[in-house]
Amino acid sequence: MDKNRKIILMLDSSRAADRGIIRGIVEYSHLRGYWSFYRYSPLFRTPPFTQKQSVSILQRLQKLDADGIIGYIPSDKKLVHSIIRKGFPAVSLPIRAPIDGLINIQQDEKVGAIGAEHFLERGFEHFAFCGTHDFWSIIRRQGFSRRIEQAGFSVRMYSLSRERKKREFELNRMARWLGKLPKPVAIMTSNDERSADLVEACHINNLKIPEQVAILGVDNDEMICGLSSPPLSSIKLNFEKVGYQACRIIDKIISNRKLTQQGIIFHPMGIVTRQSSDILAITDQQVASAVRFIRGNARRNIHVRDVVNHSTLSIRALQQRFKKYLGRGINQEIRRIRIQQFAEMLLKTNLTVYQIAHDLQIEDINHISRVFKQEMGYTPIEYRKRQLTER
Repeated sequence: MDKNRKIILMLDSSRAADRGIIRGIVEYSHLRGYWSFYRYSPLFRTPPFTQKQSVSILQRLQKLDADGIIGYIPSDKKLVHSIIRKGFPAVSLPIRAPIDGLINIQQDEKVGAIGAEHFLERGFEHFAFCGTHDFWSIIRRQGFSRRIEQAGFSVRMYSLSRERKKREFELNRMARWLGKLPKPVAIMTSNDERSADLVEACHINNLKIPEQVAILGVDNDEMICGLSSPPLSSIKLNFEKVGYQACRIIDKIISNRKLTQQGIIFHPMGIVTRQSSDILAITDQQVASAVRFIRGNARRNIHVRDVVNHSTLSIRALQQRFKKYLGRGINQEIRRIRIQQFAEMLLKTNLTVYQIAHDLQIEDINHISRVFKQEMGYTPIEYRKRQLTER
């Protein structure tokens, strides 16, 4: 059993993201032996950061004889220099930007990209992003915008006022912005808290969710998402894995073991779809109905003829409309949705590839493996291993 570690946590337990990180930290500490944790309120709660607070942190580290720190470490030059000079193990959750010289928890643009795909699949043509000025919001906005622009559309932006204003002022400002957007519009937010603000702003403007404004957030904070009216869709991240990795890195540094990684990345684990984004924004009712039919029957071995029979159009006319509104044919849409269903079952069940294929009425396992690799970049087995490892 390892020596008792004393770790300062500068995390905000009122946030679902931070609670998830803490669960991962607890899991690692229980496996390695009894660790002591000291909570220190994140200093983003009382900006701007002062020299007095910098001295306070250093004194706290010395007084507690702490072994490491995980959380929102202020980017104060003297504080960071002192941490680096003393070789003090520290894992930082960046507030404005990664801190040079420390191990940083970061993210890539996948989070924003998966949000964009969620809306593109639903046929939206108008998009917006509602965020803040912090590091996390900027990266998510970039990923979202890049994917939307690749699809040939543009993204309208909203950021909180840099001046500190009362919440009522900000909500009214947001409501005015919403009123000017073309409808229906798909809006990704930087986190679930911002999604909740959007819902209130929509109510101020008497805008219907998701019919006029579809909303998707990040973090999957079940309390915020569930209490909202309507409930909020959100991207779930691998918080527990991040907390576990942060603890493991701290442990290695303390033990003078060689690090095999210099950073930690948040990865999206998928989208939890709730009412706020659960809609098709395809203006052509025949295509929208056909796509709903495909989604509703994705677990069956349906064909193009089944979809055409569900509509009142000829196969040629429906194919043309699919190409116009979705940019792909009927068979491509069937295959895409079936592959999505297959991928979801790989991650959410312990069924074998053969069992999943049987459940989805897929007879040729070799064919589906080839198609899966074409769509996802990996075979089903490779995809499951890779996704579960990243989590």
